[in-house]
Amino acid sequence: MKNKKGIDIAKWNKITDYKAVRDAGVQFAIVKVINSQNKPDSRFHEHINGMYSVGLPITDGYTYVYANTKDKSKKSANAFVETAKPKGINTMWMDLEDNAVKGLGSKIIDIIEIYKMFADSANMKFGIYTGAQYYNPYLKPYAHEIVDIPIWWARYPYTKERTIMADVPDSKYLPAGIGIVGWQYSSKGVIPGIQGYTDLNVWYKETFENIQQEIPVEYNPFTEPTFSVAIGKTGNDASWVQWYLWRFGKLTNSTGQADASKINGIFDTETKRQVMAVQALLGLNADGIVGKITRTVWKKIC
Repeated sequence: MKNKKGIDIAKWNKITDYKAVRDAGVQFAIVKVINSQNKPDSRFHEHINGMYSVGLPITDGYTYVYANTKDKSKKSANAFVETAKPKGINTMWMDLEDNAVKGLGSKIIDIIEIYKMFADSANMKFGIYTGAQYYNPYLKPYAHEIVDIPIWWARYPYTKERTIMADVPDSKYLPAGIGIVGWQYSSKGVIPGIQGYTDLNVWYKETFENIQQEIPVEYNPFTEPTFSVAIGKTGNDASWVQWYLWRFGKLTNSTGQADASKINGIFDTETKRQVMAVQALLGLNADGIVGKITRTVWKKIC
């Protein structure tokens, strides 16, 4: 979606003519996937089918986050994946702005990691949607923790109605030092075929590079261990563990992207640290030992 203009849509965006939307100059659409009850947004299927019918497939979806505990986050992230993946959506945007996720301190990073882990386990891309009112007080103190996560930024320099073909506001309105890949620059877009206002967006670059993986992503090619796996283990058993760490987004390259080449069959101190991190996020005993319970939970997710 490099340097393209598009919209994001949800239940309040009633579309009466999808062809008119496309012909107006809309080049992509991002759809809300689930609601506060972890059920599909009431227009989710309608929007997906409508956009596909005029040659505008939707690859990105977002979830407005209410979840403020690990348990709620796991349920919400899982619902997103189960709803979005079968429809060809390959990117999860985590919308952070609601009062429910304000004032959590560093716990917000744990919640972000849970959503990202579910996205990674489904081989989906991941990013955060937010704006200054949320980012500055609640995320900025932990910016070093999310430096590699793409940001979809919300800021509306102008309050008047705009068409999709109108010029995008000057980038001087965007903050520096944040990995912004997309900008929601208006909440008063006027698009033929859509009743009422629609959010307008511009995408500056591809969110992620498409990296060819030699290791299968749909199944673990290594044989499941029959005993607990811990630090010092090498070979197949360690690789089996690392494959899941890779799917959970814990084996990464210098850019922070999941990297299967990091599977080296050596269960070292770093592997133990990552195992403990995943166990903690999933509410398991974070002992760094991959026993039967940990293996069972991991297999249910991936």
